[in-house]
Amino acid sequence: KKSFQGPFRACHDLVKPQDFYRNCLSDLCLNNGAKSILCQVLETYAAMCQKHGAMVHDWRTPSGC
Repeated sequence: KKSFQGPFRACHDLVKPQDFYRNCLSDLCLNNGAKSILCQVLETYAAMCQKHGAMVHDWRTPSGC
């Protein structure tokens, strides 16, 4: 089993990141890579993770949000 690193590592088994990743990519493409879109998607994913009881580490600093 692949072990994930990063701020959302405890969440990947609870909330699958694939849909968020795909939606984020298409939104970023449609908006010329707007940083606010990236931050919005990460914020939504973080909230979902916490709602499911996963520990989320600092994601704002590494992503620049």
